[in-house]
Amino acid sequence: TSIQKTGPNTYTFTLYGFEHAQEVLISGSFNGWSTGKYHMKRTDAGWEYTQALAPGKHLYKFIVDGEWISDPQNELGER
Repeated sequence: TSIQKTGPNTYTFTLYGFEHAQEVLISGSFNGWSTGKYHMKRTDAGWEYTQALAPGKHLYKFIVDGEWISDPQNELGER
């Protein structure tokens, strides 16, 4: 899975691959669908971002070099 609980209220989002991307951001209901503020960090596996989240449902997408994409690893996607 691309979301792992890493603390009591902390989760790490991982976008695997995309090693040729210049910039990857995460945008979602937890950050007001921001399009330029939440930069993910490049790792050996792909890209990561850690965020404290309140309990509940959170919607999100990745922005890869300006293109919005759904999480290819998340089987719980919504339209």
